[in-house]
Amino acid sequence: MFSFLTTFAVGLASGMPIAFALGLCGLVYLLVQDAMPATLASQLFSALSTPSLLAIPFFILAAEVMSRTGATNRLIHFIDVLIRHTRGGLPVVAVFATVMFSSISGSSVATAAAVGTILIPEMVKRGYDRTFSVGLIASAGGLGILLPPSVPLVIYGIVTETSIARLFTAGAIVGIILTALLTVVAYGYSRASGVPPQPKASSRERLAAFKSAFGVLMSPVIVLGGIYSGYFTPMEAAAISSVYAIFLALCYGVSVKGLLPILTSSAKMSSIIMMILAGAQLFGYAITSERIPHVLFDGIMAMNLSSTEFLVGVMLLFFLIGMALEVISVILITMPILMPMIMGFDIDPVFFGMLLILNMEIAVITPPIGLNLFAISAISKVPVMRVFKGCLPFVLLLFLMLVFMTFVPQVEDMFRLL
Repeated sequence: MFSFLTTFAVGLASGMPIAFALGLCGLVYLLVQDAMPATLASQLFSALSTPSLLAIPFFILAAEVMSRTGATNRLIHFIDVLIRHTRGGLPVVAVFATVMFSSISGSSVATAAAVGTILIPEMVKRGYDRTFSVGLIASAGGLGILLPPSVPLVIYGIVTETSIARLFTAGAIVGIILTALLTVVAYGYSRASGVPPQPKASSRERLAAFKSAFGVLMSPVIVLGGIYSGYFTPMEAAAISSVYAIFLALCYGVSVKGLLPILTSSAKMSSIIMMILAGAQLFGYAITSERIPHVLFDGIMAMNLSSTEFLVGVMLLFFLIGMALEVISVILITMPILMPMIMGFDIDPVFFGMLLILNMEIAVITPPIGLNLFAISAISKVPVMRVFKGCLPFVLLLFLMLVFMTFVPQVEDMFRLL
C-alpha cells in the first residue's frame, strides 16, 4: 500500500501531470501485485467505455465553438443594451453574461476568460474600479462548474453512479440562487461607486441586438429544455449542442477551414480529461483492492460523528485539496474513497455534489492554485493577489452559502425530492 501512495505523492510533488501521477500510482500497484497486463487493459477499457463520457467532448466542443466565433460578444452586447441605462448596469451584465455562457461552456475557467476578455476593459473604461471588476468576473466565472451542462457534474455523476439529470436540476437551482446573490452584491457595490449610467438604448438598437444574439440565446433553451422535458438525455443534449454550435458558427461566417483549429483544441482538452479518467481508474482499483475506503469508513464510524460533523470535516478537506488541484482531479481522487462513507451516513449524493461544487467554486478563486485567479490575471494584466482581493466579498458570499446548506437539514431534504 505504501509503495503506490508514495509514488502518487512523489509524482504530485515533482509537478507531474495529474493523469500521469494517478496512472503511475496504479501501475506500481499492479506491478507489485504481479497483476499485469490483463488487469491493466481491463481497467483502462472500463474507465473509458462508459456511454456518459460522450457528453464531455461534445460539451467542450460546443463551448470552444461558441467562444471563438463571436457568440460571446453578441450575447454581452444584447444584455448590455437592455440594462446599461440603469446605475450599476454593467456589473449586472457581467453576472448575467457569465450565467448564459456557463450554460454553454460547462467550464469555470472558460467562462471567466471568455467573458472577462470583453467586459473587464469595458468596466474599467466606464469608471468601475479595476480590482472590483476582475474580482467580479473571476468569482462569477465559478458558475461554469455549477450550472448545467457542467462537465464536473457529468464526471461526478459517472464516478458516483448518480443521475446526471438530477445533478443538472440541482445545479440549476443552486446556480439561480447564487446568481441572484451575486447580482445583489454586484449591484450594491456598483451603485455605491457612483459610476453614471449609460444612455438608454433605442428600441431599434435593442431589436438589432436581439436578432444578432438570438441564435446564442436559443442554445441553452434547446439543450436544457430538451433535457428537462425528457426529449433527450444529457449525452444526446451534448451532441445536439455541438452540432448547433457548429451550425451557428457557419451562419456567422466561419469557414469549414476556420473550424479546424477549434476542433483540434477541443480534441486536446477532451483527451486530457480522458487521460485523467483512465489514470483515476487505475488509482481507484488500487485503493479499492487495498480496502482503503472500508478501513477509513470503519475508523470514521467508530468516532460516532454526526452527518453534519462528517460534512464539516470533508468540506475542510475539499477546501485544502481544492487550493492545489482542479475540480475534476478532486472528484476523481476523493469520491471513490468517500462514496461508501456518504452512503453510510445516508447523505444524498446529489446534495453532497452541490456542496462539493460550491467548495470548488471557492477554491478556483483562492490562492495558491486558484485557476480563475490566474486566468483573469493573464487576460487583465492584474497581479494575482489583486484579483484575489477583488474576489474577497464573493468568497465570503460563497462561504456563507456553503455553511447554510451544510447546517440546515431541510436543504438536503429538498434535494432528495429531485
